[in-house]
Amino acid sequence: MRKFQRAAVAAAGILAFSGLAIGAAQAADLPFVETQGDAATDCFTKETQQQMDQGAGHHVTIVHCERDPQNPGSMLVFYRG
Repeated sequence: MRKFQRAAVAAAGILAFSGLAIGAAQAADLPFVETQGDAATDCFTKETQQQMDQGAGHHVTIVHCERDPQNPGSMLVFYRG
């Protein structure tokens, strides 16, 4: 039973890591804008979506957000559309 639990934990870790890598790879090819906010809490909010739509002049899909390493309190919003 312990071998199964260890294998399950290892598999979950590999899946989580590969998911992050896929998200980062997809975001690398997308356009982005810098805006104020916390990437962990403000990425998929109504306010951010409205700001992105208004800035683009049409509806866009927010794909991914990252903390801006050079500007504390800001985030990079990667979008499609």
